[in-house]
Amino acid sequence: MERAAALHADIHKLVSSQALSKLGDNFTEVALALFVLRITQHNVAALGVVLAMVYAPRVTLGWMVAGFIDRLPKRAALVGADLARAALVASIPVVASYGWTIAAVFLTYAFAMVYQPILRAVQPQIAGSPEVNALSAARQQTYYAVADIGAYIAAGAIIFLVGLAPAFWLDALTYLGSAVFVLSIKGGPEVWRLVRGPASGFWQDIAVGFRFIRSQGLVLGLTLVSAGMFLAVGALNTLLAPLSRSRWHVSSAHYVWLLLAIALGSLVSGVIIERARLAERLSSRVLVTVGFILTGVGFGAVDLASTWEVGLGCLFVAGLGNALYGSFLMAWVQRVTPIAVRARVLALRGVGNGVGGAMGALLTGFLAASVGLVLAVAATFLLWCVLAVSVLALGSLKSAGTEESIAM
Repeated sequence: MERAAALHADIHKLVSSQALSKLGDNFTEVALALFVLRITQHNVAALGVVLAMVYAPRVTLGWMVAGFIDRLPKRAALVGADLARAALVASIPVVASYGWTIAAVFLTYAFAMVYQPILRAVQPQIAGSPEVNALSAARQQTYYAVADIGAYIAAGAIIFLVGLAPAFWLDALTYLGSAVFVLSIKGGPEVWRLVRGPASGFWQDIAVGFRFIRSQGLVLGLTLVSAGMFLAVGALNTLLAPLSRSRWHVSSAHYVWLLLAIALGSLVSGVIIERARLAERLSSRVLVTVGFILTGVGFGAVDLASTWEVGLGCLFVAGLGNALYGSFLMAWVQRVTPIAVRARVLALRGVGNGVGGAMGALLTGFLAASVGLVLAVAATFLLWCVLAVSVLALGSLKSAGTEESIAM
């Protein structure tokens, strides 16, 4: 495998664009949770509704996106989605209402439903080889962690000193920066070309995507595992914000430092992935399993943390796992899904992810409100353990077929 320093310019621009966007998203992640808790008088269930809007477009629109995504000019679609999301995020503190916040978050992630499958579909072609693609995924997690750390420290300072609105506006600027990076990626014609067959139609494209997922055991298994992962992540994200106030009786603004602890864990894990060259030494199945276990154990240990400082240590462990499954789960899916159907499969996969994430956010919010945070955290820990066992079971399944075996 090529070393991290050998990543070529185009794939590095792609990774950097995502890190920049992640930097801004982190500002909004902190500001959105605090904004909703403020205007709803610390209603955790209301926060769960807003966070569910992150996943709702996947549920309602994901199958439709699969029917037209291969008809879009890829670069123009990526840039247009960035511009639309910038405008929507900037509008949240301007309108300053709970109802519009729900709508704006939904619309922002509706555009992401187009953006993300296209980006993930072209990433292996921009990388040029599976080895460089896996390497870029590991580097992306490292950059994400650096963006997390910088954003959470800056967000804490900005929110404490200036207020919530600037965090939303900074996120809008990072979407614009991401669009500039995408425009600067050269790539060959194989990166940006349309991949649909000449006689394909809207319903046929959807049917081909569904048929491929159903016929390939490993792809189907990875799709179900991804949905379960989003269920667990939705639950974890919903519980993080109220932990400081309800569990350790400190200000809700300390939420930013909980996120920082996870980011530090991800940074350490990302460095280990690259320096130890884990992608060469261990299979994706093993690395994703270990990632799920570390995240579950780290977050589950929060129930045993009597102080806020101990809780930070627990979430650092969860961050170690986050970088592992974040680096290798998507690369695994990309590797076993041919380019001819990759964008459609990723769009349809997003439906399951949306169902999982929305259920995780909604159910966990109501569970925490009805039975308390302790039991809600324990249930989330068990879910991560189930995911780890599920990934181990994928070892007996075979990889997907070649592009020639796909009936277009």
